[in-house]
Amino acid sequence: MKLKLQVQFNNKNVETTNIEKLVKEDVKSKGVKMTTVDTLEVYYKPEDSSVYYVATTKTGEVVGNDQPLYIG
Repeated sequence: MKLKLQVQFNNKNVETTNIEKLVKEDVKSKGVKMTTVDTLEVYYKPEDSSVYYVATTKTGEVVGNDQPLYIG
């Protein structure tokens, strides 16, 4: 089974895979390899298309974003 999950808000569709890709790219840009990430919590605010996240590595390092990422 393949799952395609979309968030719909104010006549706008956002695929969760696009949110995931955006977050992973930002995590990598901070020098963190995805294979070292233990947990990744993602928060999407559909009213302004902003994305926030908190990634915790297997060694306990915490990486996140203070400024929102925006999904188009």
